[in-house]
Amino acid sequence: MIRFKNIVTCLMVMLLAYAPLSNASQLSLPGIPESGTPNFTNSAEINLFSLGNDNYLFAATNAGSPITFNLGSSSVTSTASNPGEFFLTALFSGNGTFKSGTLSIFGSIPYPFASLPGVYISGDLLTAKLENFAYDGDNLGFATNQLSGFGTLFGTYESVYLSAAGIASALGFGSGALIPTSGPLSASAITTVPVPGAGWLIGSAFGLFTLLRKNRSTGETLVGA
Repeated sequence: MIRFKNIVTCLMVMLLAYAPLSNASQLSLPGIPESGTPNFTNSAEINLFSLGNDNYLFAATNAGSPITFNLGSSSVTSTASNPGEFFLTALFSGNGTFKSGTLSIFGSIPYPFASLPGVYISGDLLTAKLENFAYDGDNLGFATNQLSGFGTLFGTYESVYLSAAGIASALGFGSGALIPTSGPLSASAITTVPVPGAGWLIGSAFGLFTLLRKNRSTGETLVGA
């Protein structure tokens, strides 16, 4: 009976944490899934390098800034002692045609489904292949095919957006000739992971109960992603 009550309590905590947020700040571009929650958000530094032979490398990193995971009405953020890393690279031709790319989010975030001080999800938080690209004046968007990591618990096909005033023209998108950066450009990044189904939430409640029991018996505080 005690075990059943603990499981029900864990499930209620997770359902409350997953109360949907407003869609007012959603980003959308043609051919790219809309931004939404759950998601990872962070500041990013963007560089564009000419590799020669009509190839340009687009690179975005969080440059040591924190990464936040947002789940409905709750969020958790990486810390200096348990950092997270965001690393996106994409290959373009000189006229701005997208060729290929990858996204990796890794490191540690506090356990997001309940308040468990000192408990972290660590390792591969999200690895994805970039499938498509679109832009407008202030936003660059990539469709993501999510391959591995914590984020794939929610699904596989979603998006990452990089936003800053005038970012597309600053990099030459739409002009027919990309413009390499002389220094990093600052932007905000939002990486959406698909909405989990109710079955996943219930399964995770049972997993949380198991984790709580393990922590009490072993003191273990890291959950491998």
